[in-house]
Amino acid sequence: MIQRRIRVVKWLNTTPAVGACTLCSREFKVPMNALKRTADAQASLQEQFDRHKCQSLDSSEVDARVNVLLRQEPDEEEDEEEDDHREEDDDDDEGDGDGYSE
Repeated sequence: MIQRRIRVVKWLNTTPAVGACTLCSREFKVPMNALKRTADAQASLQEQFDRHKCQSLDSSEVDARVNVLLRQEPDEEEDEEEDDHREEDDDDDEGDGDGYSE
């Protein structure tokens, strides 16, 4: 069985700002007054995590989550197409010479 753990998902420099449960994906946010000290921020996240109860997920919800995570992966072909469009736009500007438009 998968154990639940807290994972920091957002940092402000070296201070954790947002954490998430690895089992149910519930997010925990550090209050503004605890962000001043790293130790306070860590303690706040840990306390929120310890108090929460994971809601059980049925298999369809787990499958849906996996699909969403897979869809978030960047597609290399799309990135290459965007780069090609940028290069074409850059080429259009080269013929002006002095950079001024009339």
